[in-house]
Amino acid sequence: MGALMIAFSPIFVRLSDVDPIMTAFYRIFLSFPFFLLFSSFKVIEKINFPVFKNEYLVFILAGTFFSLDLICWHWSITLTTVSKATFLSNLAPVIVIIFAFFILKEKFSKFFLVALAFSMGGMTLLLGESFQFNKTQFLGDILGVLTAIWYGCYIVSISQLRKKYNSTSVMFISGIITAFILLIASLIFEEHLIPQTIISILALFLLGFICQFLGQSFITHSLAFLPASSSSLTLLIQPIAATILGYLFFQETLNFIQFLGSILILIGIYLAQRTNEK
Repeated sequence: MGALMIAFSPIFVRLSDVDPIMTAFYRIFLSFPFFLLFSSFKVIEKINFPVFKNEYLVFILAGTFFSLDLICWHWSITLTTVSKATFLSNLAPVIVIIFAFFILKEKFSKFFLVALAFSMGGMTLLLGESFQFNKTQFLGDILGVLTAIWYGCYIVSISQLRKKYNSTSVMFISGIITAFILLIASLIFEEHLIPQTIISILALFLLGFICQFLGQSFITHSLAFLPASSSSLTLLIQPIAATILGYLFFQETLNFIQFLGSILILIGIYLAQRTNEK
């Protein structure tokens, strides 16, 4: 559910008339009232702040990683093709698995590695059709790779926080750090900071509610029950959903190769979850 909800983010970002980093800021900032409102009515868990100061370090790292992820992602979209930026940013599972193996000491069976191969091969077919080197798009490509690295680091950091804190606390406290960094970066580098149309205001509102409050919260909640590695593979549902939404909203074409890629991703996710159950 979390992956499906964040798949709407490229649509809302396109409909926003403010600059990319400020759009990311609104995404985080507009989610705060929902966390405060729903937690006060006990619809979601209460926000618990850390007792020990050194515990804030992991929250700061998580917020920093997510802000860097959003900055690189939004910039890469403007500097390279959407499909290429999406392809590169969705290499995050590889980053997560490397971290999980060397830092978290997660063990992987050969069966899981087969699942990874299916998923990454499927993503290549789904999003890699226009993946060609272009010198003018090189900076955007680099930013796409950095997006994957920062998001991988973010997933690992919140998976550690979920061992002690509920998802509401993780999202709200790390979100404060993310919003602060995004606001400073936008004020330094950007010009168009205030939405001018009703459509843009609605898009930013939905970006905060659907993609951040609901989507990222579901992902964060799941990390208390699943290994970071298999969770990251499950998130590859997102490019499948984004491709379908691109077809529905922007008439972007779908072909047999993309359909085959989607099937391979789903097979990989299924195999990864079966491995996790065992």
